[in-house]
Amino acid sequence: MKKKLLVTAVIWLGVASFAFAQVEKGNWFLGGSSNLEFNSDKEKVKIDNTTNDRATYLDFDFRPQIGYFVIDKLPVGIAMDISLDKTKDEINDWEHTWNDFIIGPFVRYYITDLDGFMPFAEASLGIGAGKETSNYGGGSDEDVREYNAFNFKVGIGGTYFITENVGFDLFIGYRRNQNTYKDEFGGDRASGDGDVTYSYGGLDFNLGFVISLGK
Repeated sequence: MKKKLLVTAVIWLGVASFAFAQVEKGNWFLGGSSNLEFNSDKEKVKIDNTTNDRATYLDFDFRPQIGYFVIDKLPVGIAMDISLDKTKDEINDWEHTWNDFIIGPFVRYYITDLDGFMPFAEASLGIGAGKETSNYGGGSDEDVREYNAFNFKVGIGGTYFITENVGFDLFIGYRRNQNTYKDEFGGDRASGDGDVTYSYGGLDFNLGFVISLGK
């Protein structure tokens, strides 16, 4: 009986040490809530007995992170957000494209270890720039507007390590985005009276990966 208890204790300590080593001070943190998101949808419209393609939507979003464990369970670092959104109306023959690049700091804290699954809290903010391009009628002329971008997010999640260094990541939280168009660009996105800012926010649900590299 004592031998069984000793073996169990050794195994438990080994697992605990294995899990703790992944989030200890001095490790490098890659990925985190990094995401590779790709959505492509098509909208159809039916008039009487005729169905036509109305619009197509394309959404590509990649969010890499790189950080360093300054203390046990606490990585801090830089997060980036690279996105491409595109909408094309087949009937009215117009196309809109948005390109963003945002960069800023993030911080994450791993709360505890639940047999390889580690819940965490995370917050980040970023600033950057973007470009909106519009094309009407399929011609070569394009209407280009540039804007300053800002976002922040806060939430909770968990990492499940499938190997000593690699884990799957889940994040659920609130995300707020803000795009500011300068008055010099004119058009419907800004007027001559000053800058125009568009703000939007909501639930942010991310799936990604984590790579933890030791000292």
